[in-house]
Amino acid sequence: MTDFSKLATSLENVMNIDERIVNALERIDILEDEVKILRQIAKESWVTLERAADEIGKSPSAVRQMIKNPKKMMAKGTVWKQKDKGASIYINLKAFREKM
Repeated sequence: MTDFSKLATSLENVMNIDERIVNALERIDILEDEVKILRQIAKESWVTLERAADEIGKSPSAVRQMIKNPKKMMAKGTVWKQKDKGASIYINLKAFREKM
């Protein structure tokens, strides 16, 4: 293989890498848009306690205390739900924000 052939092959590989990078960046943009849509949907539906805490900028412990505070308990079934004691807690973000 001549030096010219090696150079041509190298250039072709660089162009392929460039195309792959552009393709990856386009896919990242699409995925970011999908995440935004899913986060918007989650703001009005049931999410895990951890996800709710992340969404409102509090710790899971703080959110748990807010929903179960005896002086200002939030309605079970409307704002939060838990299948059984020890099971995961789910928060309705829309209702939670209204009660805050």
